[in-house]
Amino acid sequence: MNAVEDMVESIRPTPKKVDKNKGNFQQTPANLESQEPDFEPGMQVPAAVLDGCNDSFVAADERRIKASTLFFADTGLMALICRHDRVLWLVNMTSAGEKQHYALCLLQKLFNYIPDTMRIGILYDIGCQLDRSCRKYGFLASVLDRIIFGISVFHAYGHQWPCQIIYHPRKCEGFGLTDGEECERFWSSIQSLIPSCRVSTYFNRIYAIDTQIKALDQKSLLSMGTWIRRKWIAVDTKMKEAEEILSEVYENSYTEAFLRKEWKLQVAEQTKPLKKQSKGLADQQIREILALGKTCDEYKE
Repeated sequence: MNAVEDMVESIRPTPKKVDKNKGNFQQTPANLESQEPDFEPGMQVPAAVLDGCNDSFVAADERRIKASTLFFADTGLMALICRHDRVLWLVNMTSAGEKQHYALCLLQKLFNYIPDTMRIGILYDIGCQLDRSCRKYGFLASVLDRIIFGISVFHAYGHQWPCQIIYHPRKCEGFGLTDGEECERFWSSIQSLIPSCRVSTYFNRIYAIDTQIKALDQKSLLSMGTWIRRKWIAVDTKMKEAEEILSEVYENSYTEAFLRKEWKLQVAEQTKPLKKQSKGLADQQIREILALGKTCDEYKE
């Protein structure tokens, strides 16, 4: 864990400090001279949109204090959970914020135990930011081509629309009906341990969490057949609904190739960078509106 943290801190620059008096980010002359491009290398979402998503989520702000390190040796947990709601690994968070090296450490651990030919889909609350860091700073470079990044369904609607188009699991190939909220269900199942773990010693806390996880695994194993049956019925229902909709579309002479082409055009259009601000942009828009009004008046006459 410490090795991964040191590696991240050495490669990635320190986040900009906030000027409490002015309430904005301080920029050095070098930062002012080198503005971010519309699209960063390897990314399908404009940099301005990613910046907006970064500002919207607490998990993306590594400086946001969740628990004081003065009173707690461990400030939280981060989990890597499979789509069957089974815990694979847990790490103790020892920093005040949710730093990215915790997620990177868990992913490195996962790739040590899977075949070299296997690809995985990662659903994370701020999957867009993790994807951005990996491509920008070279994290997980040896396995990056085997990863599909996405955003868990519940949290996806907190992201901007261009980000949803690329990272929403219902719009990404490979995720199926997986919602990515396994961690939320896991946190709900262990929340009863919070009061006692706050005042317990380190090893007692680890023992309590491990024991609870084993009990949850045994419980889920006994109900695995019911879980599979419920998922199968849900998939079958969704498939029939989709086939009915597609059959109606095909009757109107819209082929699958045509629909896929239109979807690609929609993605390209709705992920375009926003127009950059300029002093004359507002005046230009007003002139266009006045010209359109004049044209309408001429048609009326």
